[in-house]
Amino acid sequence: CGNLPCLNTEDFQILTVGPLTDRADMTVLLGVVAKAPLPKALRLSWQRGLVDRAYRADIDRARLAKDNEKIQSLENDRRFEIDLIEEEDDQLLSGQLIRQARRLRVPIPHRFKEDGTPSEHWYEGRYLGGWHLTNEGVARLRDELRKEHRARHDSRAQWVVWVSALTGVIGALTGLIAVLTHKCPRGPTHRSRGPPASCAC
Repeated sequence: CGNLPCLNTEDFQILTVGPLTDRADMTVLLGVVAKAPLPKALRLSWQRGLVDRAYRADIDRARLAKDNEKIQSLENDRRFEIDLIEEEDDQLLSGQLIRQARRLRVPIPHRFKEDGTPSEHWYEGRYLGGWHLTNEGVARLRDELRKEHRARHDSRAQWVVWVSALTGVIGALTGLIAVLTHKCPRGPTHRSRGPPASCAC
């Protein structure tokens, strides 16, 4: 694995479905995932799962001990960690959709309404800063992208029909010209009851 951390069989099982004994396991595995050569969307998904499972284990132990103060503290910490990962995920998805929209010249939802208040399509990040698409904004932009892709597909399909028809016409004209300009080969005249069937002289 070089300088990158390796995932052995035990780590992979814990990472995907196995139990986490406490947040110490989570910290180690989060470090492994953060440095592993993974697509960012997959990395964030695994990190979210690790955080959720690790805190759930600690919260379950606090509930068994009936420590309500610790339960509340763990719930708050868990919510903070999950919100941070989800905001990074929103940042990633927003960037991908906006790049596609700009490439295809698709209108991007406005951040602010006419009265200056933020629109329902955007929210300002609390941890990472910047503006990210909300679920409504993602749905609207994806819908606009689908419409543009469909329009471009239909346009290409029409061109294929016209090109195919034009190719057929050109082929027919080429054959007709060949017939009209065809000349019989000169040679000795033979008496026959009619002109050759294969050549009109």
